[in-house]
Amino acid sequence: MKKSRSFIHLISVLLLLLWGGVMLYFYASGRLERGEYVSSEGWFSAMVLVGGIGCLIVGLFNLITMGAPEGDCCEHDHGHKEPQHEHDHHHDHDHDHHHHAEAPVEGHSHGILEESGALGRMVAIFILAVPVTYAAIKSPDQFSKIAIENKGLYQANYGEASSDGKFSINKESKAAPAATPDSMPVPPPSSASASQTKSYGAFTLADLKAQVPQSKEGNFMLDVPEIFYTAGDKEVQSVLEGQLVETIAQVLPEKVNNPNGTRLRIFRLLVQCCAADARPLSIPVEFGKEPPKFKDMTWVKVVGKISFKNENNQVVPVLEATSMSETAEPDSKSVF
Repeated sequence: MKKSRSFIHLISVLLLLLWGGVMLYFYASGRLERGEYVSSEGWFSAMVLVGGIGCLIVGLFNLITMGAPEGDCCEHDHGHKEPQHEHDHHHDHDHDHHHHAEAPVEGHSHGILEESGALGRMVAIFILAVPVTYAAIKSPDQFSKIAIENKGLYQANYGEASSDGKFSINKESKAAPAATPDSMPVPPPSSASASQTKSYGAFTLADLKAQVPQSKEGNFMLDVPEIFYTAGDKEVQSVLEGQLVETIAQVLPEKVNNPNGTRLRIFRLLVQCCAADARPLSIPVEFGKEPPKFKDMTWVKVVGKISFKNENNQVVPVLEATSMSETAEPDSKSVF
């Protein structure tokens, strides 16, 4: 094998090992899930593992067989031979014309690294090696503020139908069943407890308590997507209106329906499959005065009363804050 071809072979092997190593690094480091690149429910993580192992196996095989002799396919004659005629010609045509009509013999292709010149090889190696290396070392594991805005942070379609319904509060009653004659006698409820179980229709506060966990202070603990989708259900709104809610989200300035500058916007990223389809679900937070200062994209815990306002012909869930404080980011930065 010529030295130049040996060098190209070695470069090809190293590129395979690099790609395989990067895939295994992303899988083993947990960045696929921790960085919110893909949903943990799919097959993508397993495919990354298999692809990385496959690249390493092929690369190591080519490295081990680097000194093996070439096959016959590479020992061909690129020259042109005169056609052989086993019979006498008694034609008056020009044999030179027949000679030039023969189709040329085509050479074999060995790939862009071998067929290109020095500059072309350098460009090809750069394209194959640098982006994947940079992505492994330098790429952030979250979207920037600009990316979030471009994904529709301020064009929220409140109350739109959830694709899978898993963020919708189930309106089927999960409260304790009514007492039967065989049940132990229960003392009559106090006036306070009676008011808490007041019916608002088919869905009651008791149903809400049965489905949604509460903090030790009694705040309903809801994710932003759950609050977002309540805008499409009047029965749930009637129960949630005025209730204290606690949620953890990222914060950005409010740029719509904020004439007095008294609002901030909090959001969570909803990921159906992978980071490519991630979109922010957001709600405004109203302070009634100048809001506290937070660095963009900070994780905050917000406590406030839920209200529903009609803004721009939409029902908008607004969290009227009683407190907002910086907090540690959750284990999963996105909601799947």
